Amino acid sequence: MLRISPIELAVMAVRRAMAEGATEAEAFVTYSRGYSVSIFAGKIRDVEYDDDIGVGVRVAVGKKVGFAYATGAEPGVAAEAARRAVRLARSAAPDRDWPGLPEPSPSYPDVGGIYEASLARVTPEALLDEAKSLIGFVEGYREEGVLLSRARIGASVVERAIANSNGVYQVDAGTYASVMVSTTISREGVTTPAVFVFDSSRVTMPSVERVAERAIELSRLATRRAEQPSPGRYTVVYAPQALAELLEETVLFSLRGDMAVRGRSYFRNKIGQQVLSEKITIVDDGALKGGDASWRFDGEGVATRRTVLVEEGILRSFVYDTYWGRRAGYESTGNAVRAGYASRPSVGFTNVILGEGDAAPEELLEGRVIVVYQVQGAHTASPETGEYSVLANPAILYENGEPRGWVPGLVVSGNMYQELREKVEAVGKWLEKPYPGIQLPWIRLGGVTVAPRA
Repeated sequence: MLRISPIELAVMAVRRAMAEGATEAEAFVTYSRGYSVSIFAGKIRDVEYDDDIGVGVRVAVGKKVGFAYATGAEPGVAAEAARRAVRLARSAAPDRDWPGLPEPSPSYPDVGGIYEASLARVTPEALLDEAKSLIGFVEGYREEGVLLSRARIGASVVERAIANSNGVYQVDAGTYASVMVSTTISREGVTTPAVFVFDSSRVTMPSVERVAERAIELSRLATRRAEQPSPGRYTVVYAPQALAELLEETVLFSLRGDMAVRGRSYFRNKIGQQVLSEKITIVDDGALKGGDASWRFDGEGVATRRTVLVEEGILRSFVYDTYWGRRAGYESTGNAVRAGYASRPSVGFTNVILGEGDAAPEELLEGRVIVVYQVQGAHTASPETGEYSVLANPAILYENGEPRGWVPGLVVSGNMYQELREKVEAVGKWLEKPYPGIQLPWIRLGGVTVAPRA
């Protein structure tokens, strides 16, 4: 049971830290509540309940910085976290680059579409009904050999509050619902790879049937096998889910300001230069209406905003929090992110959007192409060089827009930076959300190295 409000808890923690001898103090509070239902092999496995509140306190004693957190909503919780943070700061080595905590932003965005009262009141019974509807819907495809291998349905509400000794004092609340469905098909001696389809909303429950339909449609593409292509260079189309995994390990890594300052970004010292194809524009927008990661303020109380990172292939900016922004000579872009009250703020992304192009589906699939829907092993890509080698699973061979079948065991490799600069032939004219907080089009690349797995 919540004893005091999140913002009161934050203010108590800041005051206590200053009384303990901090020269600066910040307190970040989250209060999350929600339910989720998990399905495994077509059956409901469990129902989970989340009800968690706590405070994370970051302090500076001169140039020495400490952080501590505590769980709960009582005044003693705030005091304990503040005392430990100050004690840790006093024993820490000085950080000569410590720029101080941020001041309040001149204004904060009025972010729409991130809270719906009815979603905040969703019951476990309602989610169980959604799960049963999903199971029943997929059962209707049993004759095709469709199996609901995994699924997860969830809804939650989060309250956030932050206060610091420089005058930051902000509160926010948001709701969130998501559906993930994974299906396979076993038919005529062929078992398709598991495919995952995701949808989410800040204000309504996504349709479980619509998500399942998309998963089943993708599984159907892999029910027959195509002729294994010879090793060589092919035209490859990356679907948004595969593209998202590769971008996260390469391009997005290099668009982080902390990586640029540390000299690890492939794009370091290239502001104003052409780094990707002119067909590519990338934006981070923490104030996007209805965005999965949209809030009025970031993890240290700075106003969120829209930041153009790459514009028609030209590098325009990196994302920064206060610390790394000041080290680079820039202001924060509102990109201090936290996993919750138990984590320090760090540089990260909010809602990433790679802008749509002008290519229709028939243009993307023209000729003989391999469409990669998902990949395995993207985490092995080198963020500093862009080199990658992944298993495309599933990869579907298309000829003039017609699917010819699944190509199992296909390895796709190359250099993501080079390919997105020199080999982009077309970008799809619609966006999809393959994972929370990222919207991407389909992209067609020429001359990508493809080979059967040894």
